[in-house]
Amino acid sequence: MPVISICLSPGFQRSVVIDSLIPGEVNRLKSVIVDVAGKGVNVCRVLQRLGIDAFCLAQGGSNADELMALARREELDLRLIPASGRLRTCTSIVETSLTAGRRVTEMVEPSSAVDESCVNALSETLAALLPTASALVIAGSMAPGYPAGYPARLAGMARESGVPVLVDMQGADLLDTLAARPVVVKINLAEFAATFFPQRFGGGEHGGVLAQALVSPEILNAVADVSRNHVTSFVLTRGASSILLVRDGDVRVIPVPALAAEQIINPIGSGDAFLAGMLAQLLTDRMSAWDRMPLQVLEKAIGFGTACAQSNARTLRPGFLEDSFASSGLHSP
Repeated sequence: MPVISICLSPGFQRSVVIDSLIPGEVNRLKSVIVDVAGKGVNVCRVLQRLGIDAFCLAQGGSNADELMALARREELDLRLIPASGRLRTCTSIVETSLTAGRRVTEMVEPSSAVDESCVNALSETLAALLPTASALVIAGSMAPGYPAGYPARLAGMARESGVPVLVDMQGADLLDTLAARPVVVKINLAEFAATFFPQRFGGGEHGGVLAQALVSPEILNAVADVSRNHVTSFVLTRGASSILLVRDGDVRVIPVPALAAEQIINPIGSGDAFLAGMLAQLLTDRMSAWDRMPLQVLEKAIGFGTACAQSNARTLRPGFLEDSFASSGLHSP
């Protein structure tokens, strides 16, 4: 039974490598790689590389043939619903100079709008596929044209079919989808704060109180309060810092093994690799009661997800794993 990964904003990822970017000057690139991209795509790719049966369902576009050619080349199971807009290209600029300091800059294009026929076809396709699915993942933002609350609608369809749902989204999309009781919400702490108490903590993911190595009691209490109102497990990542596992007011702080700075090539896509690794471990452990899985089982899955995220960070291409890591296999129960 496959995992279905939904991507409502697919496209191309152009990863360019340069020693050091000099703004305002001519910059000569060392290499360029183009891959299929999107959070749901990345989740699917990592699952497949871990030996999990999975495919990604997304919308196509006027240049969908180019995307499918790339997917076939890497044996990625990508299933596109016809759409008229052009699929976007996002660019990662990876600076490799150790003396200047490694840095990755992400440039994100807007997505083209989808039409109503694409929305309806995607819903109908998912409804037909859910009876044979092992899990549904909904990750990332939506392209224009999808109606408000659309991820919640898809999650509700899965819930009615008895299929566990895992999500990585924020804002109104997350608030709407919580009504469908996803078994796991994976989101970073800054996105969680911006969704549930936007005026309370400032600084975002890379600055201010949310980026401190030690989580303050005030933040822990606020996160615990939110969790008491929802039937789900929240997994809140914090980059290289510890991870918060939260359910029913119980907050567990899970340490993250240190990764040397010189090992990090490109951290983009690490959150998607984390989600895929976590789900892969849960499937390997053959979960039977997804809604109330023991927290220690989820902790084990978080550990493997962290290893996947770090493997991704050691690669150039977002949403990939090192070959040696992918071939090493999952932890058996």
